[in-house]
Amino acid sequence: MNEPARATRVPDAAPPKSTPPNMNSQRLRGNDSSTVEAQRSQLSSARSAPQIRWAAATSWVKPVKSFLVQLVRYLTNNVIAHIPSAGARHQWYRHINGVEIGAGSVVMLGAYLYVGVGRRRGQASITIGKHTVINRQCCLDGRGGLRIGDNVSISPGVWLLTDEHDMNDPYFAERLGPIEVDDYAWLGSRALVLPGVKIGKGAVIAAGAVVTKDVAPYQVVGGVPARPLGTRSTDLRYEIHWRPTLE
Repeated sequence: MNEPARATRVPDAAPPKSTPPNMNSQRLRGNDSSTVEAQRSQLSSARSAPQIRWAAATSWVKPVKSFLVQLVRYLTNNVIAHIPSAGARHQWYRHINGVEIGAGSVVMLGAYLYVGVGRRRGQASITIGKHTVINRQCCLDGRGGLRIGDNVSISPGVWLLTDEHDMNDPYFAERLGPIEVDDYAWLGSRALVLPGVKIGKGAVIAAGAVVTKDVAPYQVVGGVPARPLGTRSTDLRYEIHWRPTLE
């Protein structure tokens, strides 16, 4: 008689042994990361070093340029403007300040010019046409651009300002506005023209007027602020020829 088969007990499989984390590999990975960061930092420093050296080498340019502009402006208005020779003054205005002065025109003694050195982007900051007279003690502001036409008569003490400040701006920002004075215009003594104004052909500005808006051709204005007072003849044919020897 056969014996009953005995069940053979299979021992339970041993649980897999957990492998402790390789601390060395983690340390290596950590070291690799810090090494990469250090290399990146070195590369960044190497790239920025020439820029820093260039900035340090050129840091003097802006102050020197500013000083030269101020020096030229000082010489223009405190030395050149008082030389009793229109020819000598005009040479300086043309070749140093970049001002355009037409044939037969004159900028008389004591004028104050807001100009720099040479031309900006190839353009003159102040342009004066032919046979125009700028009398004594006038102020010509070229910062925003100033164009004066032919046969214009500008009396003593006239101010043409192309730069102002915005009183409501938190940083008191500048506002530039070009001025144009067309042919045959006549500006009376002590008149003041503010930025952005255009004075039309043959217009007349009365003495002491403050011009804040455009003036139409052949219109006569006066007062503070300037307002229309009348009109002028449109038949204007004269050519101004006045250039005193020592003025």
